[in-house]
Amino acid sequence: MAAVVAVGVTVVGGLGLAAGQNWLGLGGDKPALSPAPSGDPIKINKITLVPRDNDNTWVFPEAVGAQTLGQIEDEFQAYEKSSHDIMRSHGGVENGVSTVELELEGNREKAVRLTDIAIRPRCREPLTGGLFDNRPQGAAETVQVGYDLDRDPVFAQKARTDDNDMLPRLTGNYFADQKYALKRGEQATFRLSAVTRKRYCEYTFELEYLADGKPGSTTVDNEGQPFRVTALIVRGGEVDCSAYRQVYRSSGRGWVPVPKSSPCGG
Repeated sequence: MAAVVAVGVTVVGGLGLAAGQNWLGLGGDKPALSPAPSGDPIKINKITLVPRDNDNTWVFPEAVGAQTLGQIEDEFQAYEKSSHDIMRSHGGVENGVSTVELELEGNREKAVRLTDIAIRPRCREPLTGGLFDNRPQGAAETVQVGYDLDRDPVFAQKARTDDNDMLPRLTGNYFADQKYALKRGEQATFRLSAVTRKRYCEYTFELEYLADGKPGSTTVDNEGQPFRVTALIVRGGEVDCSAYRQVYRSSGRGWVPVPKSSPCGG
């Protein structure tokens, strides 16, 4: 018995410890098990604030001071940022519809079922600070999944364009008809648009899912802040310029003041 053990030790020394263990049936280099996924069952890889295709009108909560207005004008003249980035960075809020794109990825070995992307809005009267008016004359906004913030309850709906309306028409219940299951590494992209004709709203989204048979949820916000959208104030079918503390109209790569008594038109 002692001789057998001595031979075994010699072989291990000559072939290397791992090979010797394998030769002796002691295990050796067994394939390492993949670690269990950590973190949320659905990973959020990217959140993108999607620019409007055909509208560059913005509303500010308060009147815009001379210093801020000067900075906005300088940035427009520099041609280094998009108008979307410039206006957002100074506190401007999109009107009517605002869109967020989410890039999601499954993060469990078994498929995670995405049951809903809910919205959590807090709304009040529309903003009446500075109106930067650059409304389009073209086609309606294209939307994939929409949320009507003027109704209660609010839920994800299918959207379609209306040639007679700049805002999309929302119908049905999107996640009642659409089913999504994401395995580990599988990805899906959603464009979510909040729509309002009456209010100013701050909101977050809530991913609701079933993972390993258990319900869960993840909140989606704008880097710790809510997403925002405001309605325009309309009277007699036209935007009411007199309702705002300031009104500016686009002039190429800048903005010019408009007397509040002037009709907004458009």
